[in-house]
Amino acid sequence: MPLGGELLSQLQQFEAKELYWLSGYASGLADAKGESAAQQAENNVSSPVTAQPMPAQRRVIKKKVVKPVALSTQVLYASQSGNSQKVAESLHQSLGQKGLKANLASVADFKPAKLKDQQVILMVAATHGEGEPPDDAIDFHEVVLGKRAPKLTGSKHAVLSLGDSSYEFFCQTGKDFDKAFSQAGSQALLAREDLDVDFEAQADAWILKVVEKVSALASQGETVEVEELVDVEVNDTYVDGDVQVTDESTQANSVPEVVYDKDNPFTATILGNQKITGRGSSKHINHIEISLEGSGITYQPGDSLGIWPKNNAASVEMILKLAELTGEEELEYKGKTASIRKLLSERLEITLLNKGFIQSYAEIVANHSLKTIAEENFAEFAANNQVIDVLNIAPTKLTAEQLVNLLKPIKPRMYSIASSLSATPDEVHLTVGLKVAENQNGERFGAASHFLIDSLKEDDQVLVFVEANRHFKLPDDQRPVIMIGPGTGIAPFRSFLQERQESEADSDSWLFFGNPHFNTDFLYQTELQDFLKDKTLSKLDVAFSRDQHEKIYVQDRLRENAEELWKWIDQDGAAIYVCGDMSRMAKDVEAELLKTFIEQGSLNQDQAKDYLKSLKKTNRYQRDVY
Repeated sequence: MPLGGELLSQLQQFEAKELYWLSGYASGLADAKGESAAQQAENNVSSPVTAQPMPAQRRVIKKKVVKPVALSTQVLYASQSGNSQKVAESLHQSLGQKGLKANLASVADFKPAKLKDQQVILMVAATHGEGEPPDDAIDFHEVVLGKRAPKLTGSKHAVLSLGDSSYEFFCQTGKDFDKAFSQAGSQALLAREDLDVDFEAQADAWILKVVEKVSALASQGETVEVEELVDVEVNDTYVDGDVQVTDESTQANSVPEVVYDKDNPFTATILGNQKITGRGSSKHINHIEISLEGSGITYQPGDSLGIWPKNNAASVEMILKLAELTGEEELEYKGKTASIRKLLSERLEITLLNKGFIQSYAEIVANHSLKTIAEENFAEFAANNQVIDVLNIAPTKLTAEQLVNLLKPIKPRMYSIASSLSATPDEVHLTVGLKVAENQNGERFGAASHFLIDSLKEDDQVLVFVEANRHFKLPDDQRPVIMIGPGTGIAPFRSFLQERQESEADSDSWLFFGNPHFNTDFLYQTELQDFLKDKTLSKLDVAFSRDQHEKIYVQDRLRENAEELWKWIDQDGAAIYVCGDMSRMAKDVEAELLKTFIEQGSLNQDQAKDYLKSLKKTNRYQRDVY
């Protein structure tokens, strides 16, 4: 039956989201009435119909309200692992719940020139590596901090910085943005906050403060009377119980799906743990297979696995000895009571140093050399020293409470996944290198690598979760791929090749791999040969740096293949992936790529940089570096 003119006229005034809601409601009501009519016909019911009160339902009605004119508000995030994005999305949602309209975007998708059109700029920024902006934020960062930065007079801003205090340039990207906004004329809505790896609770508190500030700002502006739809509870009538409305209460007994994440990790089982470097190798690298059976956890090639490590028992006992504690002292930590030994073993960070710990301990023991280390030599000292070594410089008796207050919560360690779920259902594989450093007190091991390699054997359990990495994803099967991954950087490319084998990808693939020696350090050699045989891998170039007098690295192999490399990239449209060491390898590889663009593409330096930027923007140059 056609709609009446008046009803049709009213419907045309609705917004899209209102029509979506109304269509869903009408569909459910029609289904219920249809089922009722069919049942009555089948049973040939001729009894009189009795109207009865309908249980309380939700209805949407129109109501006139006075609302402030919306501020032009932009929520931005610069994210590497996804944490900044999650905080920004939560902020955006919280603003919306208060009726405050705002736009949400990654800085990768936002033109810096548009900042001048915003009355309120809300930024959540991560710092990558040694004070560098996330890959997606490099261009935005360059513009905002440069001569082309837009003027922001009249704007207000708030910046939340996420970082890791074990790095020297803690939260540097957020500091850069905050300073740049202020220098461009914007006023701080509230002071910048710099948060460490245990940021969640403080980020939630920051969101509440920002929403309060924006709400207050909005209430000071102009207002307008508008009609809006309001969701209310009403009573209606139904006929003989035929029309049934399902509300939230009907779902009370349903079992919610369990989601495993950093705060709720899955207890997984070790299936295998095998050393894959040979006898005499300078590296200790293990291939570890973990069962995800029963978890429902999924992942994609390029994602990372989070591991909650346990600290080395010998290191824990040494700290207790230096602090003159028995280890049995109990205290409350994050709402639970535990012994100081258990907290040092499982809950507190004792391998990664941060400036705050050294500075605070230096004040307790009144030690000038420790203050100097924190102020002038932190990065070099932190590279091969741990909490034990700081306590060793100036041992003193501490209470359990003092020790806990000095230390940061332990953080999960992230590892590039080395398997494809398509090829290994219900499993996840890792390629783990033992992290070891030496100082005057002996060897110092990384928390997670030592835990995984030396502590876990088959059937042992480990707490895990998957973290998606949207910055490191395979292209479609028709696009060629170039993979550059020396050492444990080969891990995600094993995942890539397994996935491409399962999907029968019909494009070419090229792997550059390097390590010290062919005989002891050729990781996954047999698998790579099999990939070559069945054409999953088209081309393999290796660089074993110590097998000849002159050291050879993957960047040297790139140079040797420059002409073909340029053809793959420029003519065939190949995507480039780099995984491994950020401080040296990744920088050397990028420098070699730029050199290839200049020499093979006849570009000048600026053109080569622009060419690389275009590859980044189109996801044809992706890095997973650490």
